[in-house]
Amino acid sequence: MGYVDSDFGGDLDKRRSLTGYVFTLRGCAISWKSTLQSTIALSSTEAEYMAITEAIKEAIWLKAFLGEIASLGDPIMVSCDNQSVVHLTNDRMFHERTKHIDIRYHFVCDVISEGNVLVKKISTEENPADMLTKPLPIAKFKFCSKTISVCY
Repeated sequence: MGYVDSDFGGDLDKRRSLTGYVFTLRGCAISWKSTLQSTIALSSTEAEYMAITEAIKEAIWLKAFLGEIASLGDPIMVSCDNQSVVHLTNDRMFHERTKHIDIRYHFVCDVISEGNVLVKKISTEENPADMLTKPLPIAKFKFCSKTISVCY
């Protein structure tokens, strides 16, 4: 199971967004990353789309790696808290608002159409990747840590 989040323009100096994702196996975190995006996003949807692209690349690698250890037939589920991104990843029809997004991010649609990864909506309150992209109140941080079985 994967969780992905992004903040839009969170870096006040360069106005770049932050990508954060975490993958769990049987409830325990096995892979995570929090990094500034390489380009400036023009919208929150674009920032989330770039974040989910990075998470899906990690999901593909994890599936190949874990597939060498055990038989993995099911696709990896990646949860995102942005409904627009969920629709964009599952719909090959690109709209005027998204045509400027770099083509390298659109490979996500191919991966999803092949059935290797599934993207689903998760509420912001339940997304543990929030702890990788923004400061949180202590209760939310504890929830995120507990969700991915990380001790604090």
